[in-house]
Amino acid sequence: MIRSISLVDILLEVKSPTVSTLISKIKSCLEPELLEPKYRKENESNPLFGHCYVATEALYHLLKSTKLKGTFKPHQGEDDRGISHWWLQNEDDKILDVTSAQYTSKGKTPPYKKGSGRAFMTQKASKRARKVIRCVRLKMAGE
Repeated sequence: MIRSISLVDILLEVKSPTVSTLISKIKSCLEPELLEPKYRKENESNPLFGHCYVATEALYHLLKSTKLKGTFKPHQGEDDRGISHWWLQNEDDKILDVTSAQYTSKGKTPPYKKGSGRAFMTQKASKRARKVIRCVRLKMAGE
């Protein structure tokens, strides 16, 4: 199978961004219109609230397309309010959570202990995740 590679993909590969750089870029690309409507009101006072799925999905696919490939898999758990939270975790229990501050900024802990490995709704990046990925790649190429 032939995979098409864009100039931006090549730049990402050459620049070999760190995970923290990718997470920072993803955060800067999260916009209210990416949210499901039920999360928009709370997002006004907690800007990462409601973005965990799309941010985690974007990070997962970005990691797959860089030298940072690893064994990180999506995980999901419900918090004390019954709200679903997503993050990446490897077999050594290292966690990559783009939106953990939606909890920690409120003095709470993300529901890692209640979580388990889960598949994303689609194998390929969703439309919302593709929008975030495109934004991250453009920001990386502009540096």
